[in-house]
Amino acid sequence: AFGVVFVEMAGTANDAIRRLQTKPFDIIICDYFLGDGSDGQQFLEQIRHNQLISLTTIFVMVTAERVYEKVVSAVELAPDDYLIKPFTADTLRSRLERIMQKKLAFAPIYRMIEDRKLAEATQICTELAKQQSKYTIDVLRLLGELYVTQGKFEEAQAVYQQVVDLRAVPWARMGLAKMLHFKNDHAAAEELLEAVIDESPEYMAAYDLLSKVCESQEKNARAQQVLERAVAASPYTLHRQKEMGQLAMRNDDLEAAEQAFTRVVERGKTSFFREADDFANLSRVQMERGKINEALGTLRDGRASFNNSPEAAFTASVMESLIYTKAGNAEASAKALEAALEVRAANDIKTKEDVALDLAKACFAHGKDEEAKTLITTLVSNNHDSSALIQKAKQLFESVGKGEEGSALVDGSVSKIIQLNNQGVLKAQQGDLDGS
Repeated sequence: AFGVVFVEMAGTANDAIRRLQTKPFDIIICDYFLGDGSDGQQFLEQIRHNQLISLTTIFVMVTAERVYEKVVSAVELAPDDYLIKPFTADTLRSRLERIMQKKLAFAPIYRMIEDRKLAEATQICTELAKQQSKYTIDVLRLLGELYVTQGKFEEAQAVYQQVVDLRAVPWARMGLAKMLHFKNDHAAAEELLEAVIDESPEYMAAYDLLSKVCESQEKNARAQQVLERAVAASPYTLHRQKEMGQLAMRNDDLEAAEQAFTRVVERGKTSFFREADDFANLSRVQMERGKINEALGTLRDGRASFNNSPEAAFTASVMESLIYTKAGNAEASAKALEAALEVRAANDIKTKEDVALDLAKACFAHGKDEEAKTLITTLVSNNHDSSALIQKAKQLFESVGKGEEGSALVDGSVSKIIQLNNQGVLKAQQGDLDGS
């Protein structure tokens, strides 16, 4: 009746994701209670996190629960609007028209962002922010995000502080805390995030950031406690469960790590966003706990779940090599390592951080030292600003009795990348953009 000429219905979140993967939609109207172990808010976060909808897509949440008004005021990724059931057709139409007006007003900026013309988008937002309008807060939020994306943290902090002074909305205080964290003022960031959580306990992103802030101060047990609270409140968000498992592993809390990774595998079986690494993570912690048969069984499940795809076969073979080494079966371990290297070479598989370290460890175990060193050098070069990865790489060298050599190799790789980056900056400042 509103003139919409094409409508599709989806019965579950996965059904909706399948449709979004095949074609774009202008409007999504989603019920908050989906009945398949997830809710509309988690669905929205998944499709935005995986870039299945554009900035121009309209997303409206529908719910019978008035408590959602409290939820939506404290989420990082909010819908464009929400409707409390029951509502009339006229109400839906007026809300959609209001959202469309806003989307049209921001359309030129959205196009620039999607075309990666961030400087131009920033300039327009800066000009719009000077003009008081009903969209001023929205413009300031977008401006802050643009500054962060470009690494202009001082400018971003000024924007977030401006919004906090106008209205202490959770996202602005969260942005301010993020800037403090980037500037290594972790104590101030922690204090601000505690206040955000006290006032808006539904704001899950604040827990995620607070956990990272605590880790930066080496308050690892505290970091895990914070994330445990978030996982308890939002158990169906897979990326948070994965982070919980990784953090528990770093804290040597293997029981908590196994529980988290088990939930990731179980809940990921019906998710479009599951990965072969999920099974590798679970098998790794099972191996560390001495559960050899369970670890091998997890990898068999992973192969079957992904129809033995090259990525799944590679990941499983890497882990099987380490598991057989731990079990004292050197022959099976060597065979699994060769299988992993063959699949990797034949399919040009891009190795993820933890699996790359596992592969390097397996290579060291079988005398393939040069392959191991090349893997680690490449990994460190591509992640030279990750102190956690650098520490893990050095620990790996220590574990195979090559601590001094490993430290020199890792530090040298980091220095080389920093030097290249500085040369690029200098050439850009001199006007040599091609050389930069």
